[in-house]
Amino acid sequence: MLNITEFLALLKDSVLMSYWATDTLVAVYPFTRQPDGNEVVIGQLDTAVFLVIPSEALELLDCLAIGMTVGQAQLFYQQKYDEVPDIEDLLNLLESKGFVRPLIAGNFMEITATNPSHLISRHRKPKSLNYHFVNFPQSLARKLFSRPMLVSSGVLIGLAICAIAVDPAIIPDWNAYFFPKNWALMSLLLMVMGFLRVFLHEMAHLIAARSLGIFSRLGISHRLWILVAETDMTGIWAVPRKQRYLPLLAGPLLDAISSSVLLLVFFADNRGWILLPGLIGQLGQAILLTYLLGILWQCYFFVRTDFYYVIANFFRCKNLMKDTEIFLHNQLGQIIHSIRQVDQSHIKASEMRVIRVYAIVWLLGRALAFSSLLFIGVPVFWNYCLAFFTALGSGIQIQHYKFIDALIIGLIFIPQLIGFWLWITSRRKAKG
Repeated sequence: MLNITEFLALLKDSVLMSYWATDTLVAVYPFTRQPDGNEVVIGQLDTAVFLVIPSEALELLDCLAIGMTVGQAQLFYQQKYDEVPDIEDLLNLLESKGFVRPLIAGNFMEITATNPSHLISRHRKPKSLNYHFVNFPQSLARKLFSRPMLVSSGVLIGLAICAIAVDPAIIPDWNAYFFPKNWALMSLLLMVMGFLRVFLHEMAHLIAARSLGIFSRLGISHRLWILVAETDMTGIWAVPRKQRYLPLLAGPLLDAISSSVLLLVFFADNRGWILLPGLIGQLGQAILLTYLLGILWQCYFFVRTDFYYVIANFFRCKNLMKDTEIFLHNQLGQIIHSIRQVDQSHIKASEMRVIRVYAIVWLLGRALAFSSLLFIGVPVFWNYCLAFFTALGSGIQIQHYKFIDALIIGLIFIPQLIGFWLWITSRRKAKG
C-alpha cells in the first residue's frame, strides 16, 4: 500500500505533470475509507488499490466529489486551514491510481463511474481484478468463522495442548519423514497431502476475508527461495484494523485445528482407545509434522508470513518490510558514501521505532536463513542430485525401484527449483 507523502515526493522529480485548471470539475470514483489515526486509508475494492492520505486530503477529495471545481476546493481548504494546498500533486496521484478523472467544464452532469465517456485523462483506470471463489456464500463464511466456531476451535486446541502435557511422545520427531518401507509411495502421498494442506490454509484466509465482505485471490509466490502459495487479501484495508486479524490468522488457525485433531487421535492411539493401522499412523505422523513445521514457518517474521502481517497491523505499519529495507539501506549508506540515501522523514516516529527493532529481526533472520541454506540445504540437495543421477544412469531395467525413487525425488524438488528461479528473477528485476 502506497503512502501519499512518499509518492508526492517522487512526483516532484517527475517531468510529466498534468495541469489542473481552477475551473476543472473532477469525477471521483466510488472508494472506501477507513480512518487510521490522523490518516485515512482510501481504496477501491474492484482494483485492490489502496492509499494512505492525510485526513485533510480526504476533505479535498470530498469537496471535489460533491461538485466543487479545483479552485473552489482549494479556496475551501485555504479558508479552513489558512494555507494553500498542493492540490495538483494530490490529483496527479489520485488520477494515476484510478480514483479521479478531470472533466470538461459544463459536462459534469451524468458522469458516473460506469459512464466515463466525457473523461479526459492521461491514465487509464486500473483494470478490475478477477477474484477467486466469488460465489462462495458470505453467509456460510460468517458461520464458519462465527464466535461459537472460534470458541470450539479454542477448546479443541486447548485439549490438544493438555494431551501434549500428559503424553509428549505424541509429538513426532524428524523420523516421521523416514519411511523404511514403501518410501516412494509414502513420499508421493505426503507431497500430495502437503499440497492439499497449503490449499486449505489459503482457502481459510479467503473464506475469512469473505466473511467480512472482502474478495480475495489465490496465487503462487516465494519467500526468499521458498515457493509458497498466498492469498491476496489487499481488500482487508477497507475494514477496521481490529477486524483484519481474523483473515490474517485464519490459515494458521486451521493448521492449529488440524494439528490438534491429529494430536488427539495419536493420544487416543497411545492410550489404546483406538487402533491405527501402521501405514495410516506413519503417514499421519508425517502429516502432523508437516502441519507443525508450517506453524513454525509462520514465526519467521523476517519474511512476509501471516504473523508478519499481524505484527505490521498491530503496530500500524503500512509497509514494514519495505521501510525496514530502506532503513537498512540508509544505514549502509552512512558507511559507504556512494550509496544514495532515501528520505524517510514522512514516516511517523512511532513507526520508525518499530522499524529499528524489526531491522534487527530482519538481519538475524536472513543470516540464519542463508546459513541453513549454505550448510544444510545445499549439501542435502547435492547428495540427492547425486543419488538421482546415479539411479537414472543405472536404468530402469537394472534397478527399477531406485529408478522410481529417483523420479519421485525429482518431483519433490521441483517446487524448490521453481522457488529458486522466482527468487533469482525477483532479485534481477530489483536491480535493474
